Amino acid sequence: MSLRIIGSLLALALFTGGCWASGDEGQDSSKPRIPSRMAPAPSGDWFESACDLPVTYIKRIQRGAFGDRSPDISMVPRQPNFFGGFTATSHAGPWDYVQKVPLIFYGPGFIKPQGDISLDRQATSADLVATLAELVDSSLPEGRPGTVIEEALVPEEQRPGTPNLILTVVWDGAGWNVLNRWPDAWPHLRAAASGGTSVRDAIVGSSPSTTPAIHATIGAGAFPNQHGIVDIPLRIGSRMVGSWPNETPKYLEIPTFADLYDQQTGNQSKVGMVGARSWHLGMMGQGAYLDGGDKDYGVMFRGHGLFTNPQWYELPAYLEDLPDITADARQVDLDDGQLDSAWMGHEVLGNPVDAWDKSPAGNLYTTRLIKALVSREQLGEDEVTDLLFVNYKQIDYVGHVYNMLQPEMREMVGYSDRELAKLFAYLDDEVGKGQWVMAMTADHGSTPDALATGAWPISMRALESSIAEHFGVEPGALFQEERVTGLWVNHQIMKDEGITLEELSNFILTQRIENNIPPGGELPPEYESRATELIFSGAFPTERLNDVLTCAQRR
Repeated sequence: MSLRIIGSLLALALFTGGCWASGDEGQDSSKPRIPSRMAPAPSGDWFESACDLPVTYIKRIQRGAFGDRSPDISMVPRQPNFFGGFTATSHAGPWDYVQKVPLIFYGPGFIKPQGDISLDRQATSADLVATLAELVDSSLPEGRPGTVIEEALVPEEQRPGTPNLILTVVWDGAGWNVLNRWPDAWPHLRAAASGGTSVRDAIVGSSPSTTPAIHATIGAGAFPNQHGIVDIPLRIGSRMVGSWPNETPKYLEIPTFADLYDQQTGNQSKVGMVGARSWHLGMMGQGAYLDGGDKDYGVMFRGHGLFTNPQWYELPAYLEDLPDITADARQVDLDDGQLDSAWMGHEVLGNPVDAWDKSPAGNLYTTRLIKALVSREQLGEDEVTDLLFVNYKQIDYVGHVYNMLQPEMREMVGYSDRELAKLFAYLDDEVGKGQWVMAMTADHGSTPDALATGAWPISMRALESSIAEHFGVEPGALFQEERVTGLWVNHQIMKDEGITLEELSNFILTQRIENNIPPGGELPPEYESRATELIFSGAFPTERLNDVLTCAQRR
């Protein structure tokens, strides 16, 4: 086994406090470490197995479902299994390790300087904007689950009015399992948490824990079962579509806090978002797409340049005149003392797209965009509170490309932390000390590599092939779309072939490691003794979620 993998094993044992250690002192260190808390194997048929899932998991899945938009079959891999491979991981699911995220508020005069606090209820991502709304004498519509975290706020009568600017920062993919893995990499965030309020044990609250779904939750103070953004793809009628087609918010079913507050101020509040993908628009809102709305600043960058949908959002022209990301790539290149187009040995700085998603250059460029937008648009310079939403995407990319256990993640968290410090200093100078508030969170955690945890990385291709062969159909005909938490099926093919969702669910539960070897691959020797191990804890028709929850609550 390579030193890199052995290092991952040791690091994982440290950062998990041993909760995934095997407990077998004589275990061969060259073998995967099978978690002592591995989820139990499914028992009985799809309904029995689903009923045996933790109630919290089922509630999170239910909050993440919106009618026919969601997959027909919901799948829950047997923890720590996940969909992916030995060199790629996913992060969508109901498990605590991807659900637990930082929820930090900072703002002298507005936020209590008390550090960590525990609530007598479960805090979720939906609470973020509910809390911010209270600071500007606003509120979410009745019926939304977002709840004001009063414990974080200075009493209203003691505040110096309302903040001039509220900044929401999302470190994409930086759940607590990432931050705890690299505790020394974020001193500035730690200082902000100590000087403000950090809510312990906050979770995103719904599954799948994916970027589009959770950013809309952050923005709307509601879960996907209300706002309708269930994942990257979703079904509309009989068609599979993207959740934000051409940067258009047509599938966001309810207005966000920013949408509502902007109209409350007669569109006098300046509202903006700086991010990487259209998925991030959900934390800001619908701009001019909403009746009575105006073109908020919707600034996105994908490596080749800035973009937006000018019909609904505004992209200020002066941002495109800034030096492009190659300037930031050069700075990152120089940071290690060698100008060689490489970051940590990876030759990624010579290409703008690679520099953006495989190095910290994107962090530096994002901060430059934020500063230019705040300065030129004079955000925070009048009596109407302005709202700015920011996504730093690079931590998530590192989790997918290099893995959260590797030193690339420590470096990326460190760069993100230093950019946060730059923002604080800049806002103190530009907006004024005591005149702004920040809320910081993440949209999900990241997944350790399979060999470090003993997980089996489930192959979607192998699963679909196995299902199709069993039922005598072609995979391309049976499945409309797949994601790491579920399958959308072709209902006409199901009807023609006499296949039911219940039958599909039951078959999925029979899948073992030996059935799930990717096409053309072989069973790795480390898993030979586990070939017959079942790989799922649950698989059930999503339309039966209410029945499953009722059953689980009675147990």
